[in-house]
Amino acid sequence: MSFESLKNARVLVTGGAGFIGNNLVRKLLQCEVSQIVVLDNQSSGMAVFLPNDVRITFVGMDIDRYDKLNFVINQHEFDYVFHLAAHFANQNSVDHPFSDIQTNIVGTVSLLEILKFHKSLKKFVYASSSCVYGTTENMNEEAYIYPSETPYSINKYTAELYTQYYAHLFHVPTLSIRIFNTYGPYELAGKYRNVIPNFIEKAINGEELSITGTGKETRDFTYVEDLIELMLLGACSDHHEGEIFNGGTGAKTEILKMAEIIKAHTESVSQITFKPARNWDKVKDRMSDTSKSAKALGYAPKTSIEEGLQKTIKWYKENYDKVKSLKNYFE
Repeated sequence: MSFESLKNARVLVTGGAGFIGNNLVRKLLQCEVSQIVVLDNQSSGMAVFLPNDVRITFVGMDIDRYDKLNFVINQHEFDYVFHLAAHFANQNSVDHPFSDIQTNIVGTVSLLEILKFHKSLKKFVYASSSCVYGTTENMNEEAYIYPSETPYSINKYTAELYTQYYAHLFHVPTLSIRIFNTYGPYELAGKYRNVIPNFIEKAINGEELSITGTGKETRDFTYVEDLIELMLLGACSDHHEGEIFNGGTGAKTEILKMAEIIKAHTESVSQITFKPARNWDKVKDRMSDTSKSAKALGYAPKTSIEEGLQKTIKWYKENYDKVKSLKNYFE
């Protein structure tokens, strides 16, 4: 799809050095934006992976530093803001609840408070999380939710409410995308990172793939290119009142099957083992209802779990030397 309104646009991407941010920045460059400012403290991403392009300006900082954030943003007149910066994710928030509040709530409110004075802004796209659904079985945007499983789920939901508050009271044009278990190139393994990059790295090294739970649990694994498509569809749409849209694929995959696909495509000798589920993880099955995103935005994810994992493993192998040199960064 063509995103004509992005041509020559001035864009801010918070968390732009992270894996989703990196993929978003690359797609924005293809859309011929005129400027991208990337804000990132590199706590879970690396600026070294960003493209070498004169249109990109990197600023290393924490999103909750209001004075510095205000100084940086007020040097520009942004057309679009993609807010991906986050304290990621559930276990990290359990271990560090105050840091989670600072980044996921204080950081988001700081950004919105500054941007409410920027009349050039066409859209603020907030990267929320499927974790806000908790154990709700009906994962559509109209479902009643009251997340309380982890600080991460609480704070991501709270930030959604703030995007609606700033839209309704101050007319900041916002919308939120609830992200479902996204994976793809540029995501590194690490203690608080997602299961797929950790399993890929372990499989390449012949280490055991340890599943927390029975392996029969399911998740809606979404290839990053499909998520980026949804974000851009949202940015270019007329929706601006804090509306919420699901990412995801509308299909679920067993954790065990995902591990077996990774083993097969890495030709790994790794053994698959099992250990008890973490005490906060009560979700047995997670699958997105994408009907609203499809109808309102034309969202149509294209990448199967098999194809997406093949692409991700290919990138990991081709960049293994660089990845290996950064191996301990997130541990």
